[in-house]
Amino acid sequence: KGSHTTMGFFDRRKDTGTAATTGPARTVNLVKDPAGASAINLSKVRDAGHIDLAKRADKAGIALSKRDLAGIRAQAILVLDHSGSMHGDYRNGKVQTLVERVLGFSLQIDVDGTVPVIPFDSRILPTVEVTVDNYQGVVDQRIWQRNAMGSTDLAAALRIVRNLAQVATEPLFVAIVTDGNPDDRRAVTALVVDLARYPVFLKFLAIRDVPYLEELDDMSPDLRLLDNVDTKTFDDPAAVSDMAFA
Repeated sequence: KGSHTTMGFFDRRKDTGTAATTGPARTVNLVKDPAGASAINLSKVRDAGHIDLAKRADKAGIALSKRDLAGIRAQAILVLDHSGSMHGDYRNGKVQTLVERVLGFSLQIDVDGTVPVIPFDSRILPTVEVTVDNYQGVVDQRIWQRNAMGSTDLAAALRIVRNLAQVATEPLFVAIVTDGNPDDRRAVTALVVDLARYPVFLKFLAIRDVPYLEELDDMSPDLRLLDNVDTKTFDDPAAVSDMAFA
């Protein structure tokens, strides 16, 4: 069984020094496998023929170990921009690459080995649960609706995340793939601040440079309970090594 400690998610808490933020809305126990083992047996993943996926998970394990997070447990979620400006990224395989990389990372932390993918544009599309059994070609087969790509209502997607966080029994690690500004930046900022009160960490994976996402990353600690955002830009996800991505 994993050990339990009470601490901020991934220990990124900052002292705000102000009463501008309210306290936690929900807390959970942080669980780590005492041996630092991956959540999913990677030998079985290799034996099933998913060599590249297992390699990605191995690199994620190394990255976590360097931060004293080996054996950490969390629910991995992928929020996926399905707006019209992403059309080329779906067509050329960038989105599929990022889905696979997030799944590889999740095999280290997520005990059910399932990544709920929440696609959004001006709507919230049906959630697709991605696993080792169905990840290959999943974007083309189950996620991408080529002729129905709307705008970028990221706020609606983050409300879904907050709904999940309100009943979470473990931390949520939420990767968000996007390529531009959301429809309503004010609403998104307010939701990011509110999500800091929940056991949620938001990892923005930007396919193009988006200064607004960097602003969320660098937001003053006076404005939120803890630092709950990190932003990375990947112009070409396939050109980034598994270790660099992890």
